[in-house]
Amino acid sequence: MDQRGQTVPIWVSEDGIGKLSSDDIQGLWYLKGRRHTTHSPMPMYVTNRGYGLLLNTPYYSSFDMCAEDENAVRIESWENKLDVTLFYGPDPATTIEKMTAAVGRPALPPPFAFAPWLDAIYGSQNVRAVAQALRDNDIPASVIWTEDWRGGAKDGLGYTLSENWEVDRNLYPDFEQVASDLHDEGYKFFTYNNTFLDSTEPIYQEAVKGGYTIKDNAGKPYVFSGVKFHDTSMADLSNPDAVAWVKKKYKQGLDLGADGYMADYGEWLPTDAKLASGESAEARHNLYPVDFQRLDKELFDAMHKADGVDRLFFVRSAYVGSQPLVSVVWGGDQQTDFSDGDGLPSVIPIGIGLGVTGFPYFGSDIAGYMSQGTQPSTKELFYRWAELGAFSPVMRTHHGKSAQANWNWEKDAATIVLFKRYAKLHIQLFPYLDGLAKQASDKGTPMMRPLAYNYPDFSPGWSMTDEYMLGDRLIVAPVVKQGATKRDVQLPGGTFYPLEGGNPTTIPDGGGTTSVAAPLDQIPVFVPAGSVLVLLPDTIDTLVAANPATGTVTLSDVKDDRVLWLYPGGGSDWTEAGGLSYSWQAAGLTAAPSSATWNGQSVPTMSGTIDVTGPGKLVLDGGKATLDVKGGAADRALSIVVR
Repeated sequence: MDQRGQTVPIWVSEDGIGKLSSDDIQGLWYLKGRRHTTHSPMPMYVTNRGYGLLLNTPYYSSFDMCAEDENAVRIESWENKLDVTLFYGPDPATTIEKMTAAVGRPALPPPFAFAPWLDAIYGSQNVRAVAQALRDNDIPASVIWTEDWRGGAKDGLGYTLSENWEVDRNLYPDFEQVASDLHDEGYKFFTYNNTFLDSTEPIYQEAVKGGYTIKDNAGKPYVFSGVKFHDTSMADLSNPDAVAWVKKKYKQGLDLGADGYMADYGEWLPTDAKLASGESAEARHNLYPVDFQRLDKELFDAMHKADGVDRLFFVRSAYVGSQPLVSVVWGGDQQTDFSDGDGLPSVIPIGIGLGVTGFPYFGSDIAGYMSQGTQPSTKELFYRWAELGAFSPVMRTHHGKSAQANWNWEKDAATIVLFKRYAKLHIQLFPYLDGLAKQASDKGTPMMRPLAYNYPDFSPGWSMTDEYMLGDRLIVAPVVKQGATKRDVQLPGGTFYPLEGGNPTTIPDGGGTTSVAAPLDQIPVFVPAGSVLVLLPDTIDTLVAANPATGTVTLSDVKDDRVLWLYPGGGSDWTEAGGLSYSWQAAGLTAAPSSATWNGQSVPTMSGTIDVTGPGKLVLDGGKATLDVKGGAADRALSIVVR
């Protein structure tokens, strides 16, 4: 979050395994993580002095953030010019709006982006079993993603993927039927792709024959030691013929029934390669992810125009120019532990940084991915990561490198209960998340954001890495320390309520700290007084269509029905992306209401939930609080809870 005193290199790179405290290269560059190595570096920053800065260069750059001189930032660009744009807010929201207008913003993703995504591997039978187990346990999900659709094999307690580019008919002999079955149950079906060309796989010879690889000085395929330590090349995305070929290969999986894929890697373009375009590979290295994402987006746009099917790809590498091309970004391969540099705690600053620089739709691998140098994920880690995932824009599981040893949602009955609870809460938050996404698409407003975005005068909000805001009315304080069952939460001045009810906490002007209990199955989340939070009913199973015969409850089934959580004190408005709106004014309400009317008719309050029908106006305690609900069907069901 706060880079003051650091010198930050900007270079698209493997982020490595673990994190050193410095940027010194030790060992293989792609294995050992350094302090600032990242898949998605952005040569841009926002300050508490009211301005933002963007360095316009495709080349390597470095930002000395008052490390040499406490009063000066020094910017170094390995290009024969210095092109800098300044954006003045002076508030962070306006600064970020101006910055994202300059670099571009992503489109609003389809609804299923904001329902839980579950991974399933090991072949057709197990993918079906996972999908059915979710429905049997009443766990909502809208995406099943299958990383080993191209092949994979157990390796000790781990799992190694094949680098071929086509469906593995041994693992997935009936891939098309799997896709159809998942669609019937209300799932989108995602797979996996990258641009590596492994010399041990048939795809390599096809690429060489077509002239689609990057080249060396002799005009031969440029070969390096790849992620499997095999001789490997990669697709030359400066070559229009290679781009067309990659699209054709990726389209094969989509034509078989897949609805999207992980577009992995993108960081490895060698700076001394020879490109078909004649451009410098050094200048294109940072832009290779942008070229990769443009390819994916063009493919998806063309297919959507032809068949109207909503599809989505998700990425980890990015550079300036990626913003309008991608939707979901995930934080890379964190370690399966609580380490500050590369474990669970690192997810929060990654998500905040991406949000501020124009990538609002963020998620992470629940329970991490890499176990090298640490242990497989534990039950405690899975719980804490699932809780954080539920309050991330995108909630997605991953089996991880140690797939057979890592803890997962099916390991025991208690974990199923925990995961079900938070998966339900995440999908219920869809009206809120979708509305935030609309703001992000329109104005570049981060979904996951630092507290300083909404409270710029709250000094800790500029540097905290263990708290964040999800939108403007959820302050999330995940437990990121192993063994902790309580934590201190720093809050700005004001009154805040626990998300799911309880006594409010009032903080004096300037901010303060409150200590809260956080047992293993709880994540502290606070809501500012006067907030209205709009949720879906807890009966929802998926945000995509399903075969009615399955009994799966879809978004179209719940229609305009909503659950409203209202918090006393002050007031706020909310408008869903689809236009349904809510205005809550509760400055006079200090306790649970004793009387209520809906459209002038008395309604009971004793149960704690006020059940009414249709749009209209709720009046509590003779006018101490009012709620105006506009839009939607006359028979829409509203369950209203005053927290």
